[in-house]
Amino acid sequence: MEQIILFAFLILFPFGQIIKIGSLNPIDIIVCLGAITAIIKRYKYPKYFNDFLMVAIFSYLLSIFIFKNSQVFVGLLYLVRLAAYFYFYIFLSNFKDKKLLFNSLLAISFFSALFGWFQYFFYPDLTSLKYIGWDDHLFRLVGTYLDPGFTSLIIVFGGVTSFVKKKYLLFAFFAVTLAFTYSRAGYLALAVSFFLASFLFKRFKMFLIILTCFLVVIFLLPKPGGEGINLTRTYSISSRINNYKETFEIFKKSPVFGVGFNNICLAKAIYLKNVNSGSHSCSGSDSSLLLILATTGIVGFIIFVNSISKVLFALKRGFYTKVFLVLLSAVFVHSFFVNSLFYPWVMGYLAISASLVEK
Repeated sequence: MEQIILFAFLILFPFGQIIKIGSLNPIDIIVCLGAITAIIKRYKYPKYFNDFLMVAIFSYLLSIFIFKNSQVFVGLLYLVRLAAYFYFYIFLSNFKDKKLLFNSLLAISFFSALFGWFQYFFYPDLTSLKYIGWDDHLFRLVGTYLDPGFTSLIIVFGGVTSFVKKKYLLFAFFAVTLAFTYSRAGYLALAVSFFLASFLFKRFKMFLIILTCFLVVIFLLPKPGGEGINLTRTYSISSRINNYKETFEIFKKSPVFGVGFNNICLAKAIYLKNVNSGSHSCSGSDSSLLLILATTGIVGFIIFVNSISKVLFALKRGFYTKVFLVLLSAVFVHSFFVNSLFYPWVMGYLAISASLVEK
C-alpha cells in the first residue's frame, strides 16, 4: 500500500494544477492517504515536530470566535492540508530505498520542465486564464502549475539535484528551462542555492562556468512582446510591495496569535474591504514569512523559527543532508517574493528531500 501511495504521488506531481477538479487536487488526496497511514501505524517523529502545527491549530480555533463567519471553514481546509504534508514527510521517512526517493526528485522536476516546454510552444498565450482567477501570462514558460514563479522553483530543484549528481547536461536543460520562465525570484533562488551547492560539494570552478553561461542565456532570451518578459519590469515590484503592506496591516489586527491559518483571504475581505476573493492569489501573501506572521502571529513566527533551528541543529553530516540544505536555501530565498513555502508541490518536494536525511 505504501509503495502505491508513493507511486501515485510521483505520477500526479508533474501534472500540477491542470488536473484540479474544482477546489480539489488529486495529489492532496494521495498526501492525505500517506498521512493517515503514518498516523495509524504510529510512525515515530521528533518531539518538536508538532510545535508549529499546534500553534497553527490554536490560532485557527481562536479565529472562529474573532470572525464568526462561515468562510472561516476555508481556512480549516488549508490547515488540514498543512497537517497532511507534515505527516506525509513522516510517511516517506519510513521508506528504506533512499536512492529511489532521491532519483524521484530529479524525475518529477524533469517532467515538470518537459510539460512546461509543451505549454510554451503550443499555448504561449494564457491571458484568457485571468477570467478564472489566474494571472494573465504571455510568452512565458508557465507549465502545469499555471504560474512561472512556482514553476521556476520546481525547475531550480531539478537543476540543483542534477548538479549534485554531476549530470551537467541535464543541469543545462533545467537552466535553459528556468530562463524561459522569466522569473527573477527563480533566478535568484538558483544563484543562491547553486552557490551553496558549489561550496558544500567543492565545485567552485564549475559554479563560475555555469553561472556565466546562464547569464549569457538570459541576455539572449527572446522578447516577442508583453510586460511579463521584461526583466526590468517594475509593475510586479510595486505590486509586491503593496502586498507586503496589506499582509502587515492584517498582522497588526491580531499580532499575538494572528488571524488563523489560513484565513488570509477572509481577513483581506474584512479588514481591507476591496479584494478579489476569486483570485487564486487571494489566500496567500507574496512573502511566506509575512504569511506566517499574519496568520499565526508573533507566537507562531517564533515557534516556526525555533522549530527550523532545531531541525537544522539535529541534522547529521552526509550527502543527502547537503542536498536538503541546498533545496531549503532555494525555498527560503524564493519565498521572500512568492508564497512558495506553503505551496503543496514545494511542501511535497521538501518532504521527500527531508525524508532522505539520516536521523
